[in-house]
Amino acid sequence: MKLRLYNAKLLRRAGDAVEVGEILTDGEKIVGVGRSGAASFQADREIDCEGNLLMSGFCNAHTHAAMCLFRGIADDLPLEQWLYDRIFPLEDHLTEEDVYWGTMLQIAEFVRNGITCFADMYFYIDAIYAAAKNANVCLALCCGSNSYSDYDILCEIKKNYSKYNTLSDRVHYFPGLHAEYTCEEKLIADVADFAAESGAKTYIHLSETLKEVGECTVRHGGLTPPQYLHKLGFFDNGGLAAHCTYADKDDLALLSQCGVTPVVNGASNLKLASGIAPVVSMLSAGLSPALGSDGAASNNATSMFREMYLYSCLQKASMKDAAAVPAEEALRAATESGYAALGFDGGMLAEGKYADLVLIDLSAPNMRPASDIRKNLVFSADTSNVLMTVAGGKIVYEKGKYDIGEDLDTIFAQCERRKDRLLQEAALR
Repeated sequence: MKLRLYNAKLLRRAGDAVEVGEILTDGEKIVGVGRSGAASFQADREIDCEGNLLMSGFCNAHTHAAMCLFRGIADDLPLEQWLYDRIFPLEDHLTEEDVYWGTMLQIAEFVRNGITCFADMYFYIDAIYAAAKNANVCLALCCGSNSYSDYDILCEIKKNYSKYNTLSDRVHYFPGLHAEYTCEEKLIADVADFAAESGAKTYIHLSETLKEVGECTVRHGGLTPPQYLHKLGFFDNGGLAAHCTYADKDDLALLSQCGVTPVVNGASNLKLASGIAPVVSMLSAGLSPALGSDGAASNNATSMFREMYLYSCLQKASMKDAAAVPAEEALRAATESGYAALGFDGGMLAEGKYADLVLIDLSAPNMRPASDIRKNLVFSADTSNVLMTVAGGKIVYEKGKYDIGEDLDTIFAQCERRKDRLLQEAALR
């Protein structure tokens, strides 16, 4: 489909000034930005944006989508108790169909919130891919296994790496693992060796809690999680590391040297009382952090507006500096930094980039006066300001209507039924 979105304000990139213009799309790509080309362009649909803002869709660079099935049933608990006493028992009973419907529910929330790209670390990745394909969103699949005891993880990683990196340029696969504290050394070393052989980036949870870091140093002769993984060659081709809440300056310098992107999950880390990621230090180390929501069992929302607000404001409070991490940095982390880290050609409005777009309502009271639209996006806006989401040139959400491959009421009914069954089977009622 060819779209012409006109009479819009445009934010091409996070650091750019807002301008007036239009966007032309053909298939999954942007073919025109600004004012030129409309006369000869034959659009299948022309959309009057009525002076509202067009910008890149958001990238949620760390989540566990199907965990939205557990939203609200593992709250007010610290990470270890949350994970071992509530989440792991529920996950023991997950089926592939559970993951499909849970992912569909999460994707509905994603597109309602302007998210067009996400990295998912969970089980039954065929089901995750099927759900993402329905909605045409960009998907980075990240292996998050933690033991050789059940099956040959390395064989599975190799098979999935070959399969999912050849299906479409809108899906990628990252070999990775859950975390240092859940994986034996041989498994980490084997995945590192495969990444080195294949030239792949890796993905892992890293330095999320102080307890994790302390116990790692005890197990591994004083090495922190980044130092231990580096010793095993895990980041030799770069990669992504979720959380990095307790990465110190030496750790951050090492991650920068290795080409690793930290993915900051502010809301989840606050809710689990895990801590506040050192974003100012990350930026000083030359890193370009991305943003993630984590799963809806620990957040419990997937709003990149809330993540941008926390990304900026937590640093202002931590550093006692109101100028720390300005709005533009938060916008960059939520768009182009996430797309770049995951290897997708988007995150900005430019010819040849993905037509992953979000239309923001500037007429809403919380966006007026329009003194600085970029500041308003980070400090004032919320998900209610999303009027339309376009993923790869397909309108997947528009003013309350969804086009994501499944009916919303069916998704709701499936997820309620599956949530009840999982609670019963895990004996957590």
